[in-house]
Amino acid sequence: MEFKNEPISDFSLEKERASIRKTLDSIPRLFPFQIPISIGTKEKFSEKMLAHKNPWSPELVATNVSLSNANDLEETIQISKKHWHSWKEQPQEERSRLLLKVAEKLINKKDFILSVCIWETGKHITEAEIEFAEAIDFCRYYAMLALNKLSPQKTILLGEDNIYYYHPKGIVGCITPWNFPMAIFTGMCAGPLVVGNIVIAKPAEETSATAYEITKCFWEVGIPKEVFHFLPGIGSEIGEAIVNHPEVSVINFTGSRDVGLSILRSASIVSPKQSIIKKVICELGGKNAMIVDADADLDVAIQSILPSAFGFQGQKCSALSRLYVHKDCYQKLKERLIDAMDGLLVGSPLDFGNRVGPVIHEESFLRLTKIQKENDSFIVGKTQSIPSEGFYISPSLYEPPKDSSMWRSEIFGPLLSMQKISSFLEGIQLVNDSDYALTCGVISRNPKNVMEAKLKIDVGNLYINRGITGAIVNRQPFGGGKLSGTGAKAGGPDYLSLFVEGKTFTENTMRHGFSRDTIQ
Repeated sequence: MEFKNEPISDFSLEKERASIRKTLDSIPRLFPFQIPISIGTKEKFSEKMLAHKNPWSPELVATNVSLSNANDLEETIQISKKHWHSWKEQPQEERSRLLLKVAEKLINKKDFILSVCIWETGKHITEAEIEFAEAIDFCRYYAMLALNKLSPQKTILLGEDNIYYYHPKGIVGCITPWNFPMAIFTGMCAGPLVVGNIVIAKPAEETSATAYEITKCFWEVGIPKEVFHFLPGIGSEIGEAIVNHPEVSVINFTGSRDVGLSILRSASIVSPKQSIIKKVICELGGKNAMIVDADADLDVAIQSILPSAFGFQGQKCSALSRLYVHKDCYQKLKERLIDAMDGLLVGSPLDFGNRVGPVIHEESFLRLTKIQKENDSFIVGKTQSIPSEGFYISPSLYEPPKDSSMWRSEIFGPLLSMQKISSFLEGIQLVNDSDYALTCGVISRNPKNVMEAKLKIDVGNLYINRGITGAIVNRQPFGGGKLSGTGAKAGGPDYLSLFVEGKTFTENTMRHGFSRDTIQ
């Protein structure tokens, strides 16, 4: 099976814009989306609901989310145990075929899913399109990978047959983030499903409608509801219940560092009813840097910095937060960057000309506003024109002191810190001086320095003379080290191995005669 990345629509073309505009404009008539709990073939709505507001028009409630609880989880576990055998015994060819059908079903519903995502998150249409293509890629790539990489391996000797094969681990709890509700949700669920596991999906509260529409695509192509459950709710309640349940074998989590470390601690405790050692997969974010070398092409630098720092309002674990610029070009780059930032168009994503939208919700807005006020004396430039209503934060550039928390804490917003360096080696040292090791960028025309960066920068994804966000499945498998995460890189050749365990059959084929039952 050959894998090819899904092509990206070009929204500079009127035909492409018109295609989605009608659907995008129709979404408010469906508000608020009512998101159910799905346990096997049963769907229900809870009495207690959580409301998520539209980020640029907070007077609109976009989604009412049912809140599942520990009793719902227990019912899900019991149904899963009854149906796991039939799912894991399906030929790998069949599970991969179904995942390929999921990709086609997603494409058929593309405009609607994109539109729901934009209304829930405030994401720009181009960024949403790229994310959607990544969701398609995850389905196709993992379908191929399961067939090509996880087939049984045989070692046949005279008088002895040996077979090494992979067995699914069991029930996988997928606790997914709000910032990539199409790509990350799809990838985190598709991987364990295609190799024969049960999946219990706990989507982010803010993007449960997007996740639900994607989940329905899995069901509609024939993946049984009894093996792919949907339990929306609050992370500290249903998420914690999933983590602590003794029959959940794997926790697949993407989110904040504090929550991820808490999950690791909880999963390390073996409860009296537990007969497994839980596996925990955590992707926990970054404090990502870029070095601009003395000989850098400043046009390339500006083109790389802007989307890396301010794309989707900086709400990416891969977003640029620390900028280290060589003294020889520092002032010139700073001036150009400030001018470029002031020209950023900030506003509703319904206007495709805008490049920066609102942050996800009021909590983020208040948190980022507080950071801005606390560091107001260090600001050197920001986008001046932003809407007065909605959860908008001005893209801002700072020169904080070296002991400032802005150099160490993950901000998850459009706030960029800048520092002058005297040498490229100093830049590498500053990049590595972090608890995180996710992404980094280098803008340089010096082959020696580029090679030094490749050898010495400690990150999972290093990008040279380009932006540091937007990893593509198969081409740039994504994930980092240190406190940025655990496990194999998503969209890469080792990812599916996280959800299986190896087993061996050895048979002595030197028989002495035949058993009576065989002869009869």
